[in-house]
Amino acid sequence: MKLYSLLLSLSLISSTAFSAEEEANAGTEKTASTAQLSAPMVERTEPSRENNLRQALSSHPDPSTQVLQLDTGKDGEQLLGYYLTEGSGIPQGGVIIFPDELTHMDWPENLNQIRTGLANHGWYTLAVFLPQPNQAPLPKRTLPVLSAIKPAQSSDNPQDSSTEPAEAQEETTTENTEAPSDAAANQQENAASAPAEAEQEPEEKKENYQEIVTRLGNTAFEHLKKEKGVDRVLVLGAGTGATWAAQYVQKHQEQQNLRLVLLDARDSNTENAPRLLEILPEIKTTIIDLHHSARRSTNTNYSKNTPERRLRLARHKRMNNFHQSRLPQTNDNWKKDNSWLFKHVRGMINTYIIKAEQQSRSIDIPSEEQSNKEQAPG
Repeated sequence: MKLYSLLLSLSLISSTAFSAEEEANAGTEKTASTAQLSAPMVERTEPSRENNLRQALSSHPDPSTQVLQLDTGKDGEQLLGYYLTEGSGIPQGGVIIFPDELTHMDWPENLNQIRTGLANHGWYTLAVFLPQPNQAPLPKRTLPVLSAIKPAQSSDNPQDSSTEPAEAQEETTTENTEAPSDAAANQQENAASAPAEAEQEPEEKKENYQEIVTRLGNTAFEHLKKEKGVDRVLVLGAGTGATWAAQYVQKHQEQQNLRLVLLDARDSNTENAPRLLEILPEIKTTIIDLHHSARRSTNTNYSKNTPERRLRLARHKRMNNFHQSRLPQTNDNWKKDNSWLFKHVRGMINTYIIKAEQQSRSIDIPSEEQSNKEQAPG
């Protein structure tokens, strides 16, 4: 009996201790949950790819490259660009470079070699950072989508309005008969509040991306015009940047002395973006079209971005200012040597811009006296 009473007392002590520990744990859990509920919720902010890229490009390891941050004339907007002065002593002009949307102005595969190489041979180069284009807004959910998420109750169920108790139906009828004016007043208030809410939450109008690129191009052109010896300016566009370069030349070719160079040109997917096949026939100045596309049969080249379509368009429109050339195939390791790209670009510029303009200037127009002397007898 003594042993039994001793075991019973020990069991009672352990049970009381266990219950006290459970109560303490429950109290701590309650305090933790209340603390979590009382803590303010911090809004989640997604990182901006454009801002991160701007910060990374704001400094350049090469001391010869000057990082520019120029005011464009709009509040809070600055042009970020890499600027190089000419290094040959014989200035040839200036170059404005528009990169592809998926790259930046110092892309090592092509733009780094072009901007540094041209600067070593008499060109002032300014590579412009293009902001990310406006994305198309997400479509609003329509009624079929909402009905798929929350399907309406089927009318086949026998438990409809007929199964409602008579007392509930009487109450609803009495309420409707007692206050018809209140229901009408509520409808008028809802109708009046709907346009007011629409006015309180207007949709933000985003600026047209074409206007932003035009403003950046004008700022770059004005900066190049400050340098001595910049008589002509080449606007070079790579990838989708060729679309914006062509549009800039098409708009300013009468006011500015511009030339156009396209490198692997393709149309931009930005909303309301222009099309190259529509812009190129309107450009009267020299156009150089360089591309890496492989040789294909004419039966498969129906895409809008193929260089064959641009060449066919130039022949159809008799664009004597259009010059297209296929770039040689690159080697596997572009880090080893990609100076061939710059050499090809410089060769095309020397042939169809510098030498062609020198020849046109050297042609002597015969006077009326000389033309009369050279006429055939009779």
